Amino acid sequence: MVTPANELSNYVGLERYLLLSILGDGAFSIVYKALDKQTDTHVAIKVIRKLELKANQRISILKEVQLMKSLDHESILSLCGFLETLEYYFLITELCQGGELFQQIVHLTYFSEDLARHCIRQVAEGIGYLHEVKGVVHRDIKPENLLFEPIPFLARVDPAPVQPDDEPKVDEGRFVENYGGGGIGKVKIGDFGLSKIIWDEATVTPCGTIGYTAPEIVLRQNYSKAVDMWALGCVLYTMLCGFPPFYDDDDIDILTEKVARGDYTFMSPWWDSISNEAKDLVAHLLCVDPTQRYDIHQCLHHPWLLGQVKSRKAGHQQKALTLFF
Repeated sequence: MVTPANELSNYVGLERYLLLSILGDGAFSIVYKALDKQTDTHVAIKVIRKLELKANQRISILKEVQLMKSLDHESILSLCGFLETLEYYFLITELCQGGELFQQIVHLTYFSEDLARHCIRQVAEGIGYLHEVKGVVHRDIKPENLLFEPIPFLARVDPAPVQPDDEPKVDEGRFVENYGGGGIGKVKIGDFGLSKIIWDEATVTPCGTIGYTAPEIVLRQNYSKAVDMWALGCVLYTMLCGFPPFYDDDDIDILTEKVARGDYTFMSPWWDSISNEAKDLVAHLLCVDPTQRYDIHQCLHHPWLLGQVKSRKAGHQQKALTLFF
């Protein structure tokens, strides 16, 4: 629900910006869509209530800001500015009008291989920049932290016929290489609150979201940038079939055990029509042994990601599995 502009709060220090609507909120923050009156561009402003934070939480936010200031890549959400008052932190970022990729997966149920490749390649390129250029491990790659720019719906000229046993699915339309489809254009990595500069070192701090967390983290072992590759595999799996590789509705301990063992399958019938090459990339990313898991270079040069194999087209329907993740 969009909050009317005349009901939004006014903040000392944000006179340059016109707050337009609330995009979301958290325990200590509110995110607004705003207009930068100096540049006539839309931005997102995260307003964080400082007085409700502990000292270590304030330090974490300032570290996140310093890190984001150093990043410059088309697949990374840009920090446009940072302001601080006695009561608030203001993080001003570019606005991705489409919102979270998570919501688009829910909307479309799953992605065609072309659309999944389009999205995951951009995320992988962003991770490559973080890992190879900045020495940064993100530690929280998941669909909720991937944002996208919307594009117009493009009707398909040769839709595949729907089979009698196919489940209903929202039509993602025609896919255009280097442009997108399913309403998704550019994809960007956001939320660097758990990110850390480690280069080739190891770290041990437990963090992340359990369904996308690598085995070495849940086992409280030292871990490296390889944890982002595991999470990328989880995201790709989710895009292709519409549900995550590791889930348990009721028991977090069982879910943790599944992650630790790498206990997932390419479930039939949901994966029956997905190419072996796509499954091969997922399998190399969801490798329990981080030393054998694909690194970002291997991922970016995989034949499936390079588009060198024939993929399931957007018109093909498959059964839908309803999960809340």
